[in-house]
Amino acid sequence: MRKFTLLLLFLISSNSLTAQFFIAGGHLNGGLPVSNLKQEVDKTFFPTLSGILLYEFYNKPIQVGLEVSYGIYGTKMEVRNDLYPGYTDEFRIRRNNNYTSGMAVFRYLPSMSSKLTPFVEIQAGANYLYSRFKIRPSIFEDVVEAGKDMQDWAFAYKVGGGIQFPLPGIDGGKLELRINYQDGGTMRFLTKGDTNYLPDNGNGEFEYNPRQSPLQLITASVGIVVYDAFW
Repeated sequence: MRKFTLLLLFLISSNSLTAQFFIAGGHLNGGLPVSNLKQEVDKTFFPTLSGILLYEFYNKPIQVGLEVSYGIYGTKMEVRNDLYPGYTDEFRIRRNNNYTSGMAVFRYLPSMSSKLTPFVEIQAGANYLYSRFKIRPSIFEDVVEAGKDMQDWAFAYKVGGGIQFPLPGIDGGKLELRINYQDGGTMRFLTKGDTNYLPDNGNGEFEYNPRQSPLQLITASVGIVVYDAFW
C-alpha cells in the first residue's frame, strides 16, 4: 500500500501541471457473502459508504488512486438490569460490528470517447473488522462504559468493473454503476448474534462465538464521480 502511494505521487509529480486530471466521488455499496463466508454468515449483508480519489494519466486510458470505505454490518441493543453486581438499574448496551477498508485502485478504460464509459477495475489493500460496545442508562445520557470486543485485519483484493453515465446539470459529473468480487486473508470477527452476556459467571462476563473466514463478497455499487474535480 505504501509503495503504491509513493509510486502514485512520483508519477503525478513527473507530469506537467496541465496534464493533471483528478476524479473524486462517493459510492453506496452492498456486499453479499459467497464461498466460505456464505457458509459462516449466509444472510449477513455488508453495506458501506466509500469515497474515491483517482488520477487519470494524460491521454491514456488508465486511472490510479485510493478508495476508503466504512460500514456497519450488524447492530444489537439490549436493556438489562444485571450488568453490574449489586445494582438493579437498567442499562442499555449497544454493540456495532464495523467494517472499514482502504484500497489502492487501478482502472483501465477501454473506450474514452463515448458518452457511456466502461471500465475494468482492480483493487488491493486491507480490510479491518471490529466490534464496539457502549453502555449507558438511556440514549440521552452519557456513556458509562465503552470498548472493543474483537478486532482483526487482513490483506484483501477486488476484481470487477462498471460503467459511467453522464449526469446532466453537474459539470463533469457521472453516475457510476459497479460490481466486483472481493477475497483476501482469513479474519476473526463477530456478527449480530455472536455475543452473549452471562450474568451468573463471576461478576458477569461476555461470551464470544467468533466467525473465521476470508471476507469473500460480491459487491454492487452506485455512486457519483466528478471529473476534473479540483480545477
